[in-house]
Amino acid sequence: MNAFSSRPFSFYFMSNTLALLGIWIQKIGVGWLTWEMTESTFWTSFVTLALMAPAGIIGPFFAVLAEKWNMRKASIILKLLMFLIGVLIWYLQFINSHTLLSLAFLSILQGLLSACYHPVRLVFVSVVVERELLPSAVGLNSASFNASRVVGPALAGFLIAIFDLETTFFIAMLTYIPLIPVLIYMPLRSRKKASKVINNYYEQLIEGAKLALNTPIIFKSLFIVFINAFFVRGMLEIQPTIAGEILDEGSLGLSLITAAAGFGALLASILIGIRKNNNLKIEKILIPMVLIGLILSSVLAFTNNLYLMSFLFIFVGFSTTVVGIGTQTIIQLEVDDLFRARVLTWWSSTSFGALTIGGILLGSLGEFIPLNLGMLIMPILGFFIFKVILFYKFENRFN
Repeated sequence: MNAFSSRPFSFYFMSNTLALLGIWIQKIGVGWLTWEMTESTFWTSFVTLALMAPAGIIGPFFAVLAEKWNMRKASIILKLLMFLIGVLIWYLQFINSHTLLSLAFLSILQGLLSACYHPVRLVFVSVVVERELLPSAVGLNSASFNASRVVGPALAGFLIAIFDLETTFFIAMLTYIPLIPVLIYMPLRSRKKASKVINNYYEQLIEGAKLALNTPIIFKSLFIVFINAFFVRGMLEIQPTIAGEILDEGSLGLSLITAAAGFGALLASILIGIRKNNNLKIEKILIPMVLIGLILSSVLAFTNNLYLMSFLFIFVGFSTTVVGIGTQTIIQLEVDDLFRARVLTWWSSTSFGALTIGGILLGSLGEFIPLNLGMLIMPILGFFIFKVILFYKFENRFN
């Protein structure tokens, strides 16, 4: 049964997807503004990736706390605060007062709020629908999040090219609004309570980590996520840097490459959404998708042609989104309510932490060597690490 048969979930899905798109539109806008101000590959990558860094570093610590929160109140408060940050980003652009410090500070602050909200978002879907609709809701929620990570930047590129940064930030700010009344009024089911309560914070944190590392299918999923995020997704997340350093097309170049990756992500989301997936079916496609992402990422290094690069980004966006949705869905279906936030944030920490470090490393390399050389080194290194660990640790299989 499809989760869209639940009217509350349908409202939540649409409004939450819109808010997620706004986050990524804002992220790319801030990144492009940083490039225009500094023309530094390092600072552009740093500010662009600041949104994900806190979730990658401190996500699991928030997850333990989030399991005790009231999901409705936490969601409303955090979304309101994120909306206010969006207002401030737009207003400073409106009065032409942004500096590198303001961009970095507001990006990190928004990242901290996102780190708090991420475990809440992962758990929230489980209290919106009944248990029989949960697999469908989990898949749709994962598709919404992962597709928005690439479709949002694509929209940002078009908005910057057609309008300007002020309009882009204003539209991003407005996308937060529809979700707030939905969170206030939608009915929620009660959450499962633990029969044995562990009060010690660090025991709960370690318990979630042990479950993630000792469950083979979850551990394998985390390995796949790390390779995908560090060596492939990091390149997608610094598209403003690539557009500014390699392509001499201004905002048009940014809009086309982000749109191409977004189109690939959208195709991946639709494909997974219409298929009847289970863990076994998802597992079988993960390794081919990672390999495709690594190979095509290395090919990107050999071109500065806007249209060829855009074409390649379609397939990179597709492969990375399949991996993101697939691994998150596997983990969502493998754990129950009691551990969902704690275990799933290890997925997000691995993903966000790896792409943050990978993206900043690639941006830093661009300060010393040509950026396209760094874009060649990263996926080749990732390919060999992936094959070696896959062979020795997982016996060259993923099932």
